[in-house]
Parts: sequence; structure tokens; C-alpha cells
Amino acid sequence: MPTYTFHCDKCNVSSEQMLPLGTKTLPPCPTCKGITRKIVKPPMVHFKGSGFYKTDSTKNSTPSVKPAKPIESKPADPKPASTPAPSAPSNPAPTKP
Repeated sequence: MPTYTFHCDKCNVSSEQMLPLGTKTLPPCPTCKGITRKIVKPPMVHFKGSGFYKTDSTKNSTPSVKPAKPIESKPADPKPASTPAPSAPSNPAPTKP
């Protein structure tokens, strides 16, 4: 249930009370039992992360991250000859039909 603030003009006392949403009747003053009025306050909202400010959503004409320098490719060094892999037999095994 949300917490609302009420103010009594008769005794100048403010009080907070939890009421269900959609309640039409206002509670009486806890001090003098007089008529209270509801005080409107902004909601408690916390924006976390990026994208909530004007500066976060604008597109910059210059990128904030510089592109990386291209890597120079060098020719590969010749590798020493290794022993050849065994070759497949020249006569394959007969298959049965």
C-alpha cells in the first residue's frame, strides 16, 4: 500500500498514513480529529544505468572511441619440412555386394 501525507489546517499537523489505492475518503487528523487534506509529493524514482539523461541519448559527430590501427601482416617464415604423412594403399579392399 502506498504512503500518503495528510495535513490538518486546524492544528497545523502533518501525518503519513498507508491507504489502499483508490481510497476516496480522507482520514481525520490524528491530533484534533479535524478535516485533513492530501499533500501531493513527487514519487521516489531512482534512475540507474545510462540513457536517462539528455547527454546520453545524443549522437556525437566524432566517435568517442578511436578506431584501432591496422595490423601489418608479415609474410610467413618457411617451415622446415616434416616427415610426410602415410599414404593410402593403392589397391583398395574389395567390397562385398
